[in-house]
Amino acid sequence: MPPTWQPSAWGKALTSSGDWKLALHGDSVTVTLAGVAIVTAIEDVEAVVVTRGLFWSHIRIEVGEWVSRLYGIRSQDAAAFERAFAASLRALQLRQRSAEFDAAAHRAGLD
Repeated sequence: MPPTWQPSAWGKALTSSGDWKLALHGDSVTVTLAGVAIVTAIEDVEAVVVTRGLFWSHIRIEVGEWVSRLYGIRSQDAAAFERAFAASLRALQLRQRSAEFDAAAHRAGLD
């Protein structure tokens, strides 16, 4: 089961955030808004901005012209998502660089 984040019950009630859920799985992030899931490759996400509040935070995810603002998440949960997203992005970039290095080494061996 992939890690998921969503607004807290109090956060949902006091910020009118609605139903949403975030999930990280493999190299993609899923934003589910009112039961509709939008899956995006992590490398296509242009920005993840966490604005911390005293009790609740909000997360803004930008993919091209699409911007999702997710309110009512506990501040510590928003920070955990931010860390997990950054770790997933770093792992993806490391795998890509490793594949590029292997391909270059293979080409050099063929010359």
